[in-house]
Amino acid sequence: MPKDSQSAKESALKKRREELGLTQRNIALTLGKTDQTISNWETGTYEPKMTPREVKALCRLLKWSLDEMPDEFG
Repeated sequence: MPKDSQSAKESALKKRREELGLTQRNIALTLGKTDQTISNWETGTYEPKMTPREVKALCRLLKWSLDEMPDEFG
């Protein structure tokens, strides 16, 4: 996919992470995941697989309520 069309639909996770000044590493460390896993979520390569505890931690970190969390990150 060309870079232009990729940027047309920016990842909701990446957008929120950047709004809050966070890195992929910040999220990875909070959730006990790898930087590559977070990158894969942002690009839509993989669907997140998280425990309820991880979902809550991500919501806290990104200041999202469960309802505000997008259905897809990529």
